[in-house]
Amino acid sequence: MRNKVTEELIDRAERLEEQGAMIEALGCWGAVLKQQKEPVFLCHFGRLAMEVGKLKDARDAFLEATVLDPHLAVAQEYLGIWHECQGNLEESLSHLNTSLSIQETASAYTLRGTVQLRLCRVAEARDSFNAALNVDPQYEEAYYNLGISFAHEDLPKAVTFFRKAVELDPEYAKANSELGWALRRLNENTEAEYHLRKAIEFDDNDAWTHIYLGNLVWAKRDLSSAEELFKKAIDLWPNSSIPFWCLAIFYEYEGRDEEAQNLYQQALDIDPDDAQANRFFGIYLKDIGQTIKAKGYLQRALELDPEDRTVRTLLANLD
Repeated sequence: MRNKVTEELIDRAERLEEQGAMIEALGCWGAVLKQQKEPVFLCHFGRLAMEVGKLKDARDAFLEATVLDPHLAVAQEYLGIWHECQGNLEESLSHLNTSLSIQETASAYTLRGTVQLRLCRVAEARDSFNAALNVDPQYEEAYYNLGISFAHEDLPKAVTFFRKAVELDPEYAKANSELGWALRRLNENTEAEYHLRKAIEFDDNDAWTHIYLGNLVWAKRDLSSAEELFKKAIDLWPNSSIPFWCLAIFYEYEGRDEEAQNLYQQALDIDPDDAQANRFFGIYLKDIGQTIKAKGYLQRALELDPEDRTVRTLLANLD
């Protein structure tokens, strides 16, 4: 039985979390655990600890929850999420499978599918997403991830799944974003722009959406808007090479060579092992006649991505 103090602490923790005061909410859940160490409370504590970056505290809480209640599916699910965040994908799968053996939920099936996608087990991932929909036919996350699984293989099919996710949750920012980008790739630009702008309306902090919309408005020759969107992506994602080389490509094609070269170099300073940054910089250097330097970057791009036939052809032509 929960005592009055415990109930008051739980209510306060939930209110603080609703207000976005995650550190204070975490402190309240810690106080709850001093009063009453229930497995579900440990999961609440662990989830918030993971959210604020206290990863060891999160893992310890989830593990203790599994010891106190070996049949608590959500504790295994959270351990699966924890290990995925650390890149321990096989360990993540193990915990998610354990969770599903205890209780089949749409969320655990979908999480398992996302891990399988990261492991390039595409067919298995799709089976997991479809299993999620068998549990809950209205689970928008499963539709979204099915769309992701087809985005590089069958764009019309991907669009169908992204549309379903947005139909179920019109404010689902990532689904709007990926739907918009898929439509852009199909040259359905009016609808693409609508969904990309909706995605930014619902989540202004997603760098990819700004990159997607930047590419679209660039195609419309709205150059100032495109530049601002690429710059915003850099502001949102300063530790990634990707937005830097995206803006570099824009400057290159607009004849702003010095700015392009500086940004390509910044991208490679951030991540020398970014195959795309090496690829695009190498192509740029080839185009401006710096053949020897271009060859070095193209060779590095091919080392990082041996399946890149375009780079292989370019190198053959440089010999």
